[in-house]
Amino acid sequence: MGEKENLVWMPLQTHYHRELQIARYLREQQIACYIPMTYKLQDSKIDSYRCEPILVPAIHNLLFVRHTYDKEWCKSLMKIAPYPLYFMKRERGSDDYCIVPEKEMQNFIRATDPTIQGTRFIDPQKLKDKKVTEVRVVKEGPLYGITGKFLRYGGRHYIAIEVSGSTALLKVSYTWCEELLPENTTDIE
Repeated sequence: MGEKENLVWMPLQTHYHRELQIARYLREQQIACYIPMTYKLQDSKIDSYRCEPILVPAIHNLLFVRHTYDKEWCKSLMKIAPYPLYFMKRERGSDDYCIVPEKEMQNFIRATDPTIQGTRFIDPQKLKDKKVTEVRVVKEGPLYGITGKFLRYGGRHYIAIEVSGSTALLKVSYTWCEELLPENTTDIE
């Protein structure tokens, strides 16, 4: 089994909105990472009557690192990094760090594409008691094949894609989706 097959995604937290600096540092160390980004309007530097979209982190203080899972490597990175960073733990008292499976992470990466309009990011605890239906988007387009939980939130319908402490809500119509039965959840393309 090659090293590429042993790569996993691990959520990493930081303080003081340092996710872009940490991403730059990780890339300098040749460590792959992902930050969910979104567009925000900012006053134009050329014309004071216009705004221009800029990419900013969608979820502050959270990024994902792709590396082989090794607790000692994680501890070492936390010590040597120029900014404070912390790998998320699986459980409060545990010494193990959180891992996001490749298929789940790829689904999240596709769902958090900044070119898809209407995506919201919320705390997963806000959806704790919501009635949900597992679905897959079957309408052709950028969301085709994405799986998640169909629900109503804030008076609108969304698909929720949850990954380690974050939830992306994609605004969709139920007619774009097919309900996943428990036996269908493993054959996602």
